[in-house]
Amino acid sequence: MRPRLTLRAALLATVLLLPGTAGAQNWGTDRFVNSITQVDAIDARFRAQIRDEVARLHRRTNEAAEPSGGERQAVRAFRPWWMAPVERSLESGSRALPATLAFMYDSALVNSQQMRVFGDLPAIRETTAREVAGRYVPRAYAEGRYSDVNDPTQNIAQTGGMQRLLQRERTIEFGLRQRLPTGGDIAIGQRFTALSTNSTFFNPQNQAISRSFITIVQPILREGGIAYNRSLHEVARIDGRAALAEFRRQSEGHLTEIARAYWTVWLARAQYLQRQRLVEQTRPLVRRVEGRVGLDADTGFSARARAALTVREADLVRARSAVRNAEARLRGLVNDPRFETERVSEFIPLDRPATDYAPSTLEGLIGNAVAFRPEVEQVFLSHRAAVLREGQAQVESLPRFDVVLEANMGGRGITSQGDFGAAFEDARRFSNRPGGVVGFRVEVPLGTDDARARLDRRRLETRQVESQGRSTLATIVTEVEVTLNEYRVAFRELAARATALAAADTDVRMQTARLAGGAGGGIDALDRLLLAQDRLAAAEEAAAQAQATFTVAFTQLARVSGTFTASERMDVQRIADANRGPVYVIRRGEPEGPRPGGGSARPAPNAQPRPAAAQPR
Repeated sequence: MRPRLTLRAALLATVLLLPGTAGAQNWGTDRFVNSITQVDAIDARFRAQIRDEVARLHRRTNEAAEPSGGERQAVRAFRPWWMAPVERSLESGSRALPATLAFMYDSALVNSQQMRVFGDLPAIRETTAREVAGRYVPRAYAEGRYSDVNDPTQNIAQTGGMQRLLQRERTIEFGLRQRLPTGGDIAIGQRFTALSTNSTFFNPQNQAISRSFITIVQPILREGGIAYNRSLHEVARIDGRAALAEFRRQSEGHLTEIARAYWTVWLARAQYLQRQRLVEQTRPLVRRVEGRVGLDADTGFSARARAALTVREADLVRARSAVRNAEARLRGLVNDPRFETERVSEFIPLDRPATDYAPSTLEGLIGNAVAFRPEVEQVFLSHRAAVLREGQAQVESLPRFDVVLEANMGGRGITSQGDFGAAFEDARRFSNRPGGVVGFRVEVPLGTDDARARLDRRRLETRQVESQGRSTLATIVTEVEVTLNEYRVAFRELAARATALAAADTDVRMQTARLAGGAGGGIDALDRLLLAQDRLAAAEEAAAQAQATFTVAFTQLARVSGTFTASERMDVQRIADANRGPVYVIRRGEPEGPRPGGGSARPAPNAQPRPAAAQPR
């Protein structure tokens, strides 16, 4: 009787102490009122805080001034001489590819290995959702066991006088198991056992046993409840959406770099043409001076002119190298294999720099950025996922308290040890009175276990995500403000550079006329002309730089305001690949091909962009 009393006392102590301990440890609160059940309220509060902080940042007043009407008119009237030559090949016999920026975008979207790396991220993350859903797929199972007992008997009466207990048992069990949305597990199975023994406790000694059963194990505290299990699905979906936002962010950054590289090629070609023109203007001047040595020009005069030509020719060599480096950078970003197979050695930009100014307000751009930037979407998604994970950790840190329920039907075949049919029929005859099992399982940690430490980490991670979100929003607002200021200043600088270029060109014309007419006299006139030419070259280079800077600033403004993909008619698409699995890509609604001869080729929406045949120019 003592073992029974001890067991009963343990069960009674568990039943009586568990509710009190649960109340003292806030197990009920962590189970039913946690971050999972409160996620909507927590998420709404965080969004409201972000909106308030962004509204406070709107009050900044240190914006750059808008361009004046005169500055806009100066840019509209700016017609530099190098605009048309940039669109012609720089070297005869080269295989040149005329291409628009839109074509470079389309080519990179199809061929860039970096874009493919970006596209694999959401494809990888979406497997998490399928992984969580796969937890609830029914699983067929089968188990078998064979045991052979040959032990000395402790009581010869048990074996009918034999010295050893002989027993053979063959068991096979099969059925279905499935996880429930509540976190429990259900198993429906059938077990057959064939028994052969010399024990007198069994009569007959050869028999077949059948047992059909349905077993449910339901967690009440740890890992239990529909809300907890649904949160696993939601976190997986959030991770997938966050990966899509990350894919868009990375792709926009890569395409912006392509735009920057494209306009760097344009700028390098323009500056090369400027240097080339300067050298061509200097050579006849040097020949003229050298031809008059001994008449009205001395050797110092000639040496000064020859030195100036040498310096300018060296600058021309450096400018040509800059063109090649810029083309190599663009080639690497686009990564189109046709550039190699068709032996394209030169890119000719067909797009021209932007000249139109689009007025924008800081408030409007910040509003667009908060609404459309993928980084902002990632902030809110990451916060919601962190709150859900904290709630999951709350539930997982609870003690284990599972309820076990089972209903079963047993039968026996007595004609032979393999008569499973008779055993199953015997169980069916008594199905109106099935057996059952009711039990529970309790496991309480006696200290701070790994689950409680994980909960502490999740709470710190939620706080960190909130701080990161506020930091990201502040960074975005600052980025928008800086980019807007740069956009305005770049336009105003372009207007100023255009005016300065006109003045420098007038100065060169005047100094050239004076030297030709002999009004200046000797080496002083030559010095003034060379200095005027250097000032003109610097003004032309600065003007071309201002053109490229303003155009890139316009692209950058679209990116920081979250409208880049919309303005370029780009959408994220999921493509199924039967051999390698799905991949995410960005495609343009109406991709543009290169425009040889100034035209515009628009292939079908899903067609791969094809470059014009590279022809020697």
